[in-house]
Amino acid sequence: MNLVPDFIKRESRYDPDLARRLNEEIEQEEKRKALKDKLIKKKTPEQKLSQAPPQTPPTVSATDDFWRISNVNYRNGIHTYGLLKTPLAPATQERHALNREQAIVQNGFYPGDMPFYHALFTVLFKQKDKPESEEARAFIQEQMRNNWLTTLTRIAYQPRGKDKIIHNFGTKDQYEVEENIIGKNQVIEQADSKALEALLGTSDVNKIKQVYNWINQTPVYIWRLNKKPENIDERVARFFAYSDWVYLGCWYPHCSRILLSGYV
Repeated sequence: MNLVPDFIKRESRYDPDLARRLNEEIEQEEKRKALKDKLIKKKTPEQKLSQAPPQTPPTVSATDDFWRISNVNYRNGIHTYGLLKTPLAPATQERHALNREQAIVQNGFYPGDMPFYHALFTVLFKQKDKPESEEARAFIQEQMRNNWLTTLTRIAYQPRGKDKIIHNFGTKDQYEVEENIIGKNQVIEQADSKALEALLGTSDVNKIKQVYNWINQTPVYIWRLNKKPENIDERVARFFAYSDWVYLGCWYPHCSRILLSGYV
């Protein structure tokens, strides 16, 4: 008499060939899934890149007190700033630096370095057909001609080696660049590209010419120390202009006016 139930008999049967085939199929499926996941990961950056929203063009608008300028490319960041319609009273560069620290804490308008102002001027130039940009241009031209606008950039001319360019001088945001600035005073040319990049943050000489020719309706001139000093000679970087030239220059660090900008 058979006392073992049929379902136990069926469960106890083992087919080694069937087991081998099932294991092979499982392994193949796992390999296909791993390959698929790998391909998806490779495609993800390209898909994200293609789906990234396009950058909005820069804009310039005006309030009663300041111009709002968007898409300003400064120190590898894109921001919106306001340019106040009245300059800060004359003071030394050190005093302007202190005013900046106080204004930032109070969320007010504050002075900037040479690359910062050049970035603002560049956006205004890109929007030069707008009446707000023309209004800002006329204001900047007037200030350059009448007040010899200073910046928070200082150049320490060195007796040996490259000169030291100090941006945001005397502030928590101070940073330095080393480059040869010394040379003859002249209309800027391609040979000045490295010096201009250290001073303005860009080496595109043609675009620099376009921006300042638009602001002052004249050629742009670089004014600097012409030969190596015997000792370190520190000068303040400025924007100043006459009816025949606009100057990117450096002068003794005495009192001067400065433009005020800030986040808005």
